[in-house]
Amino acid sequence: MHSLKPCLLATLVALAISACGGGRSTPTGLTGEVTVTRTAAGVPHIEAADWFGLGYGYGYVAARDAICRIAEFYVTAAGERSRHFGADNSFAFPANGFTYNNLNSDFFFQLIRAQGTVEQLASEAPPLGPGPQVHALFAGHVAGYNRYLEQTGVDQLSDPNCRGAAWVRPISIDDVFRMAYTLAIFAGSAASVDGIGGAAPLLEPNPTAIPELIAALSQADNWHPGGHMASNAVAIGHQASADGTSILMGNPHQTFNDSGIFYQASFRIPGQLELSGTTFLGLPFVVIGTNRDVAWSHTTSSAFRFTPYQMLLAGPYSYLIDGQVEDMQAWPLSVDVLQDDGSLQRIQRTLYTTRFGPMVTNIAGLPLFAWTPAVGFALGDPNAHNMRYLNHFVQLAEVRSVREFETLLDSLQGIPWANTIAVDRSGEAFYADITVVPNVDDSKAMSCGSAVGLAAFPLLGLPVLDGSRSACAWDDDADAAVPGIFGPAKLPRLFRNDYVSNSNDSYWLSHPQQALTGFARILGEEGTERRLRTRLGLSMIEDRLAGRDAYPGRGFTHDIMQDWLFGSRQYVGEMWRDDLVSLCNSLGVALGSSGPVDISAACPVLEAWDLTTNLDSPGALLFRRIIGPLLGQTLPSGTTTQTRLPGTHAFLVPFSPEQPIDTPRGLNTLLPSVQAALADAVAELNAAGIALDATLRDYQYIERAGVRYPLHGGIDRMGSYSILNIEWDAQNGYANPYHGNTYSQVVSFAAGQCPRLSTITTYAQSPDPSSPYHADQTAMYANKQWLEVPFCRDDIRAQAIEVIHLDGAEANATQ
Repeated sequence: MHSLKPCLLATLVALAISACGGGRSTPTGLTGEVTVTRTAAGVPHIEAADWFGLGYGYGYVAARDAICRIAEFYVTAAGERSRHFGADNSFAFPANGFTYNNLNSDFFFQLIRAQGTVEQLASEAPPLGPGPQVHALFAGHVAGYNRYLEQTGVDQLSDPNCRGAAWVRPISIDDVFRMAYTLAIFAGSAASVDGIGGAAPLLEPNPTAIPELIAALSQADNWHPGGHMASNAVAIGHQASADGTSILMGNPHQTFNDSGIFYQASFRIPGQLELSGTTFLGLPFVVIGTNRDVAWSHTTSSAFRFTPYQMLLAGPYSYLIDGQVEDMQAWPLSVDVLQDDGSLQRIQRTLYTTRFGPMVTNIAGLPLFAWTPAVGFALGDPNAHNMRYLNHFVQLAEVRSVREFETLLDSLQGIPWANTIAVDRSGEAFYADITVVPNVDDSKAMSCGSAVGLAAFPLLGLPVLDGSRSACAWDDDADAAVPGIFGPAKLPRLFRNDYVSNSNDSYWLSHPQQALTGFARILGEEGTERRLRTRLGLSMIEDRLAGRDAYPGRGFTHDIMQDWLFGSRQYVGEMWRDDLVSLCNSLGVALGSSGPVDISAACPVLEAWDLTTNLDSPGALLFRRIIGPLLGQTLPSGTTTQTRLPGTHAFLVPFSPEQPIDTPRGLNTLLPSVQAALADAVAELNAAGIALDATLRDYQYIERAGVRYPLHGGIDRMGSYSILNIEWDAQNGYANPYHGNTYSQVVSFAAGQCPRLSTITTYAQSPDPSSPYHADQTAMYANKQWLEVPFCRDDIRAQAIEVIHLDGAEANATQ
């Protein structure tokens, strides 16, 4: 490696802190050597004397593995995509999975910059603002990232995706804080980037706008206000463990074919802290993982992270509140746009904000919120001023029990949108939705409901509030960390010695024998149908504890949990297969949408199917093509929970609150739609030249650097736990999933031993196609293999495959 002179290091550190602003105290350099030790699959273990050094090592090695992806994140958060990629192109927003127009995105982020939001929050005193550890961590990250870029040079980057690109540049600490801010608003205003960045009033009145909006909301099939944000997590306490060892399983579901959202790493300051798990690439802190005594994971909560306000307008840019006219605040903005000839054109646009938030015309993908001369909508986001969450993740190094974890959650209330599932070494399991939620209880949602809100709240649980009354602002709780959000006393949590679980439905059945009830509707539903993935997960837990599955004895072990997670059970198949086979055998010929179809060859295939979505399970593909139309339409409740619409599905036994895990169930074979679905699936596969007993190995895959990797797993809405959400193409099969298993972990705490950490990152560590860590874990995942990641210092050193020594003069690598 090239040596880096001390004067150059000083320059890079100065750049790292140059944008810090007044009042921040930031370390100015390394206080000792930083060691980055890689173990199998390229996982970096960073050891340093302080937080700055940890950030420095992370910034250096993350840039080495994934500089193109990180640099693009920073360009997006800076509001500069159009300058480099053109105005008309679109991109998938990291993690939430929404696709946005570049120009709208730029104006969205330029509005945040014009308001000075990030700079203000980053400069605020802790605990509401980031503490000194966060500032040091980020400053070190910037210095390490810039050091790698200076050493290597843009024109010599190994990744062809950004080699020589003008948008790969040295970064400042404000770039990192801007990116960190996007994590806070993922499920709030960032779900409406197009609707805020492109908001403009209509010139002509539209008297039918509100009735049309109410009608459209009632038919919003499969609307996901939180985007593709989902996960499974289970904490096994000592009573549900086969030998008393506590176990934590975390299985986040995020954008799958977008290499580089999760990036695994560990951090160590000798004698002070040890953390290991996964980070969001470009943000140097562990979001899901373990310290020496507590392991945790997160799942997307069912609560809404925003509330629209229906504004009564007194003109295109003013509104009435308490009978008085109040002007919107105008924000004239400009964005540089790349032209076909390589020149830049400046585009100007004015966005508008109200006391409740920015004006919006598209909320979480629904372009229905018209801004007419008479009415418009503003979006309130309780995480719009949340930078305190960063303190939570650095303070996790100090937590020694789940009771201390609860105290941290209550005191900061920083977690923006995710449930917490955790377990400690003593064997106590913990679930909590102690998150940032607009303080709107049920009575306020109705008494302050606008015309749209009075329809939306009973249907979806989404309060749409009357913006013409100041009394309809969010309430304040005395115990809340900040005004306008629910205090901890009004948020659900549960401690158990056997287990807790969540798969994105509400808190209600985190443990079926201790239902959580009595919370505000905006947090999620109680006593309603659970998604199939939730039901399957709870069924698998109960089967294991009762000894009804294929494993010996009762209770969980680390190895059983690993195997269990990737077991590929198909829940709808378990409920419907036998009835479907009986119907198939009785018909022989079925009436499809295009006429009669001979289905006789499908019957033995379905009968012999092993009810899994494993790669070599004949019948899995055929069954999937049959059941898609039979599962019905759903409406959202909260961010992720779905309510199945009556009359659109083929279940025989309806949902019963008294049997929430076992209902709905059964297949109503008397429905003509069932016969049609069977006939159409057979006809479709025959027409495509696909054998009815074809397996997923040949038709479900991802392509990485020209290599095809077959993938096990099933579709979420069809009753799979280990999921792979993917679209069907008769020519290519199920190619390149858009969402599914990403980083998964199993952690256990055997008495007197280092934590055992087994992980798999499905898209591997590096988006760089030339990296040895580009698809190695993808191949492992295809074979259901796990990566055993060392936690303790001696084990890390014993398993080292590369060691990088970083100091103020040079970086040396040894293999």
